[in-house]
Amino acid sequence: MVSMNVRQNGAAAGAVLSRGWLVLLLPLFLVACASPAPRPPMPPQPVPVPDPQVVEPLPVPSPPELEVIKESVPPPPPPSAPAALSLAQQSDVALATGDLRLAALHLERALRIAPRDADLWHRLAGVRLAQREFQQAERMAERSLQLRPGDRRLALENWRVIAQAREARGDSEGARRAWDEVRRLESALG
Repeated sequence: MVSMNVRQNGAAAGAVLSRGWLVLLLPLFLVACASPAPRPPMPPQPVPVPDPQVVEPLPVPSPPELEVIKESVPPPPPPSAPAALSLAQQSDVALATGDLRLAALHLERALRIAPRDADLWHRLAGVRLAQREFQQAERMAERSLQLRPGDRRLALENWRVIAQAREARGDSEGARRAWDEVRRLESALG
């Protein structure tokens, strides 16, 4: 009888406990399912209408007369920074005294200031050629060519450096092609 009483009391206690949870959870479910009341629609806003404007057509210009340019003019070299020009002049002084190492040092510093100056690259290519650093001389002359492709005089001087560097390295076929380019540029310049 005692065990039966415990079961009934335990079941009664479980029912009270589950009803308590139900009472607590039911409002939470109802709140979660609730939706806000619909808002009244906004009255339509009037769309502003721009004032009518009279648009006049633009006059059509007559086509300009075309000028025939017989020889392409190379673009002017970009102005170098004054510090780069000063270093280039110091390099010239070092070259005149025969100090190739100092001349190269000045030109390298100038190129850090003005890295797109084709003349500085050409000058350094000449110094590298004199230092017998033929591969660097060729690469620097090629860089100068890339930076100012329309300047035929500078291209001629760069191709001379390339041809001499290739000859010194023993690249006879490459040197022949470079000398062909030198002759082509010489005839084009007259």
